Amino acid sequence: MPKFPALPATVDRYVREFLDKLVGRSGKAGDRVAMISDFTDLGLAKEKGQRLSLPASAVGSVTEILEPVTGVELPDTPQAAAALSAAGIFGAVILEWEAPAYNGHNHTEVWRAQVDDREQASLVHEVNGSRYSDVTGNTALYFYWIRHVNNAGQVGGFNALAGTAGQGTAIISLADLMLESPELSEQPFTVSNIGTEEAPDYVLIFNGYLAVNGPVDISQLQSGELQNGTALTVGQGSIELSTGSDGFGQMVITGSGGIATNDYLVLKQGRIESFIYSQSEGHIRYKEVRRTESGIASNGQQVTIPAYFKSQPTVNLYPRDISVYNANYPNQSQRLEMDHTIPQPHPTIEGAWVFTPYARLLLSDGSTTEAHGLSYFGSNNSQRWEINGVQGLTSVVVNGRAASSRHSGSGNTWQNRQVTMSLQYRSAGGSWISAGSSSVDINQFNTHALQVSKSLTQGTYDLAVTYSANDRSGTFTSGALEYDYTQSNRTGTDFNYEIRSDTTYGTKYQRVEISSPNFSGWEITRIEYQYMLSVQMWVRCRSSTSLGGPWTDKNRPGLARVKVPNGNTLEISEGTYTNWQYAEHNNINVTGSITSSFSTRLTPDIELYISRGGYDYYGNWGESAVIKMQVSNISATVYYRKARPQSTTASNTFYWDSSRYDLGATDVSITDAIIHWTATGE
Repeated sequence: MPKFPALPATVDRYVREFLDKLVGRSGKAGDRVAMISDFTDLGLAKEKGQRLSLPASAVGSVTEILEPVTGVELPDTPQAAAALSAAGIFGAVILEWEAPAYNGHNHTEVWRAQVDDREQASLVHEVNGSRYSDVTGNTALYFYWIRHVNNAGQVGGFNALAGTAGQGTAIISLADLMLESPELSEQPFTVSNIGTEEAPDYVLIFNGYLAVNGPVDISQLQSGELQNGTALTVGQGSIELSTGSDGFGQMVITGSGGIATNDYLVLKQGRIESFIYSQSEGHIRYKEVRRTESGIASNGQQVTIPAYFKSQPTVNLYPRDISVYNANYPNQSQRLEMDHTIPQPHPTIEGAWVFTPYARLLLSDGSTTEAHGLSYFGSNNSQRWEINGVQGLTSVVVNGRAASSRHSGSGNTWQNRQVTMSLQYRSAGGSWISAGSSSVDINQFNTHALQVSKSLTQGTYDLAVTYSANDRSGTFTSGALEYDYTQSNRTGTDFNYEIRSDTTYGTKYQRVEISSPNFSGWEITRIEYQYMLSVQMWVRCRSSTSLGGPWTDKNRPGLARVKVPNGNTLEISEGTYTNWQYAEHNNINVTGSITSSFSTRLTPDIELYISRGGYDYYGNWGESAVIKMQVSNISATVYYRKARPQSTTASNTFYWDSSRYDLGATDVSITDAIIHWTATGE
């Protein structure tokens, strides 16, 4: 499957994870999608109809493109690797293992780590046989694992969980260099001290012939040098040393088979150039590596590029010790930018150049809301707050609230009010400038929102918010009056009352009174009273006529009735006898409450009724009913109230809740930045 390109950062994270799994960059190896060409490359199917090498056209099914290949033997599943051993030699570790015995084996992977932890191991080589020499170039201890891979790309299990330790040697004894062979007349190695006895410097001298495993073509050697127009090719063209007719030579490094269809690297006259191969374009010059100098410098520090550069070098800057975030600007996106002056020839050093690097932090437009939480509660009709040093400000929106009230001095009426919130600003050290105001009329007990905004030229400003409250014409009524309350105890005078039917008859009302309950300036709201009532009643039967002879109307009864204010009725009647009938009711406790008609009179009154008088058998006029009543222990509790006077002092509440700052783009110099620079040129 062709290499799938890296996805842009804007691709959705879930889409990215799905595509990476399909192309085998994440997940399990078995999750990778197989392309149609993968089956033909493995020999599992062959082309049918449309050629796979031609541009794609719409097809209905894969069977229109491929047909199965009969007789294809699929490879076995790789067996687990086994019998790994390691032996150290000079600067290398020789690894050997048991040769795999399954069908379709392709190669063996060699994994290595510096600790005995397979999770930290990395793949170092893919081996076709069962032996590998890992040239480490040192004597460090390494741990190794191996596993087999078949022709279908299936991977077998590792040889073991624990690694096999291997370590290269660093000491070659002279005995190791002595070769025992009857064909050699002298040893090929000599150890010689090219230093002094006090400071020896031993070197190994090769006395024999050079043997190369592979074709070597060396032509026209003269005094150990290549002659003009000749070349030395090593390893089937992987390295080629050659000279031109001008005597200058070059070295070409490429893959097996030469540069015809390979990428290659050229070293020539102090330059390093690389070329890549394209089937359609041929070889394309990719990159040239020239002289490079590097170093570090502070922001704004002049840098000297050491000699020797024949022409103006190219300078690149990279952050070294630079904070790319400034906590003073948390609400603006921040971007680090580095730049430098154009390199100029050094005034005194030939071939040297000078330049000055700079670093700055660029802040984009942004906004922030600051919660102030400032408040005032009291009688002052004005309040002022200030906020200093808001940087990068381009506009501001101030949000506040206000409530204000003042009693009119009468009843439950209140003065209409008005509150104004004003905004001012100034540059550092400047005079205050008005930025507008917002007012609200208040005719209820509630809090009102206020807002003032102002656009500014970007800069650093101090801000001030002022509240002022004042009366407005008119009043409003709100709520019920507030009262003060009191009470007092009152008594009444005991009295007797008598009613007789010889002089009067019918219904009579007898009031009960207490001493005067009024307080100056106070209003009576309720009177709760009680008294003791005792009643005596007599009745007898009488006639309506005075005629003598038989008493034909003697059955007209006498009647006496008393209705007590608590609801009880006391009554007595006589209809058959001429003698008096008597009834007595003592110590009746009468209680009640009055919420209207406030006076000294306790209402309702005691109601008394007696029937009309009449005649006896002899024609004499006389009484038919008598009521005697006694009222005693009269007492009452009187409850008063009067409107509580309200203070006419103003009550104000002011809030500066928050401010939204719009911030413009800002260029912040990073004075303590350390910059890494590189200079490249000829």
